[in-house]
Amino acid sequence: MTKPVSSAAYTFATQTSTIPLSYLDTNFGQVISDLNDLNNYSNYVADTGTANNIVLNYPSGITTSTIATGCQLQFICANTNTGSVSITVQVNGSTILASTVLLTEAGTALTNGTIASGAIYSVIYNGTNWILTGTGATGTGAVASGAIYINSNNITTNYTFPSGYNGESVGPITIATGNTVTVTTGCRWVIL
Repeated sequence: MTKPVSSAAYTFATQTSTIPLSYLDTNFGQVISDLNDLNNYSNYVADTGTANNIVLNYPSGITTSTIATGCQLQFICANTNTGSVSITVQVNGSTILASTVLLTEAGTALTNGTIASGAIYSVIYNGTNWILTGTGATGTGAVASGAIYINSNNITTNYTFPSGYNGESVGPITIATGNTVTVTTGCRWVIL
C-alpha cells in the first residue's frame, strides 16, 4: 500500500449479507487517519540529513503530530556515521520530533561506522531516545546473507557489558587511550 492514503471506498449497503451492511455505510476517515499515522507506518523513508544527524521527512498527508513510545520507523541511511547520532522526524518539512539521540539496543551511543550509507535500518522510540534494532551493513552484526559477523577493530568509547549479556570480537582489537571496556561480573567477552 502506498502512503499517504487519500481515500477509501465506504459504500456497502447495496450488498446482501446476513447482517445489515448499512452499518458499514460510514465515513472511513478514522481508518484513513490511522493508516497515515507514523505510529502505524510500515514503509521506509530516505534519510535527508547529515552523517550524525539523520532527518526522516515524511510526505504531506501523514497525520502524525507526535511520536508515541513504541513507534517503529524504518529508513535508508544517506551517510555513514562518524560518531554519536540523532534523529529528527518531519512531516512535509515540519519537525514533529526534534533531534533525539539514537542508541544501540544496549543503551550506548553509536560509534564511528555503526550505520552505513545505503543500508536500511529500523529504530524504535522508547519515549526518550531512538533505539537501533537489528543490524545494518557494517559495525554491529551479520552481513553476507547472515554468514559473516563483522566488527570494528577500534573501540573509541567506554563500554560496559549489560548484566546477562556476552560478547565476541575478532581481533586485533585496539581500545583507544582513555577508554575502557568493562566486562560485568557474570558476563564474558571473547576475542578471537
